[in-house]
Amino acid sequence: MDKFYVNAMKKYFISATKVLVYLAFVGLAMYFTPKVLSRSLNTLYPLATITSGSMWPQLKVNDLILMKGATGDEVEAGQIIIFKNQRGFTIHRLLRKENGKLITKGDANNVEDVPVLPQDVIGRAVYVGKKPFRIPYLGLIARNLPQIRALQKLSGNN
Repeated sequence: MDKFYVNAMKKYFISATKVLVYLAFVGLAMYFTPKVLSRSLNTLYPLATITSGSMWPQLKVNDLILMKGATGDEVEAGQIIIFKNQRGFTIHRLLRKENGKLITKGDANNVEDVPVLPQDVIGRAVYVGKKPFRIPYLGLIARNLPQIRALQKLSGNN
């Protein structure tokens, strides 16, 4: 074997190894990050995607936010909370507590939400300083993961 061929093979092997290490790292990060966040933030739902403009300008559609587990008794007026309802989950600001219920409203909405029971609260947004921690546009990927997985199953790539 000539020296040129050996050097080319070394470069190829090094490049392939780098790609494999990178893919392994990304895969492990995608697998373990939600688990680590779940434990450290005390919630089954550590990540949430903003799906409407109701919290604009504080939170925008497709923002990915971190969520800390909290009960209705622990949350305070002014915090952005996450609660269960008939349609799934809602992420709105807690305005006040009144007659044993929580009064919430989206920042961009004109009217208050139907009062929320304290037991329906599953958490609150994680704050960095006075602003909720958010990663713009990353929620777009999270929102489309179920569709990507469905396409993979249809195409036989599961």
